[in-house]
Amino acid sequence: MTPILLLLLETSALQPRSRLPAVRHAREPRSASTVRLCDREAAAPTEAAETATPPATAESNSLLGPREAALASVPLFFLLQSTTVGLARSGLPPDLAPPVGRAAAFGLFAAVQAASGTSVDTWLLRPAAEPEWRWLAAPWAPAAVFAAFAAAALAPALACQLFGQAEVAEALLPAGGPPPSAARCLDVLLLAPLTEEAFFRGWLLTASARAGAPRAASAAASAALFALWHAGDGAGGLLAFAALGGWLAVVYQAGGGRLAPCVGGHVLWNALILALRAAR
Repeated sequence: MTPILLLLLETSALQPRSRLPAVRHAREPRSASTVRLCDREAAAPTEAAETATPPATAESNSLLGPREAALASVPLFFLLQSTTVGLARSGLPPDLAPPVGRAAAFGLFAAVQAASGTSVDTWLLRPAAEPEWRWLAAPWAPAAVFAAFAAAALAPALACQLFGQAEVAEALLPAGGPPPSAARCLDVLLLAPLTEEAFFRGWLLTASARAGAPRAASAAASAALFALWHAGDGAGGLLAFAALGGWLAVVYQAGGGRLAPCVGGHVLWNALILALRAAR
């Protein structure tokens, strides 16, 4: 190789090679609005799927609509109570037949409701709402309470004027007869309040509310059916039992759907009737 060519090669080897600037594709940080938009787009299919397939509930599984279920429950309850008590009286002692028949009838009623898609926990054991006792703080609350007690005190006198003194007294406090047995006391002081309040307040008012009935109309229907259920006590007792049923319906609605105050009031009523009958 010639000296000139060797010199050129050595010169080019000593010169540093030019490097292109390294381009780093750094990931730009996303803004908060971009993150929320991406999360919303990712959650949209899930929300649409949940909206398209709502979870199954007791009302959606029911074979009857809310209105039909409320109407069908009334004759069903009356029929089961009459049939089972009648069958119990044919094979059990007279004092033991009513409580056994009453308990059996209520068990059958609950079983039929569960089979039709309305389980017991949706109308009897469900969590109660907050009580609505705020009206007690109103300025007119003392006058309303006094009027309620006055109406309750005057109801027997009004019934006597409408139906006659003897008929009302015989309906509520029949004279004569032996003192009530333990089975009779169990029926009157425990089973009757439990089963009747569970149906006339717990089931009937809940079914009426689901059917869209006004609260006042539901309470009036509960009171009327409760009085009709006790129609065997004579026309004189209808007004007293209608007043009791209406008062218990208002207590149930104002108490947020709690049955305990209704059962307690019913027990006190029956205990008072038993005590007055024993004192005659």
